[in-house]
Amino acid sequence: MWWSWVLAVIGVAGIFFVGRKTIWGWLVLLFNELLWITYALITDQYGFIFSALAYAVVYIRSYLHWKADEKKIPAKTINDLKRENEEFYATQSSFE
Repeated sequence: MWWSWVLAVIGVAGIFFVGRKTIWGWLVLLFNELLWITYALITDQYGFIFSALAYAVVYIRSYLHWKADEKKIPAKTINDLKRENEEFYATQSSFE
């Protein structure tokens, strides 16, 4: 029974770190899939192996897309953001 709790906690932690845009999230999720495969082998529930492999492929592909998108978008500096903010408010009319 404790297996389900361990797998759930690790999975949620992985999703949390992915949301924080860290590579650790992807690594935690892949590690969790290895645990799912282990669970499948110990409990003779081999269908979990297929799902773990499918999830692992999705995680890897998503990470690669995420990294490619990250390279396409130039990082904005704080000065760029301040300038955009000032330009936005300069074009707004007052309610007087």
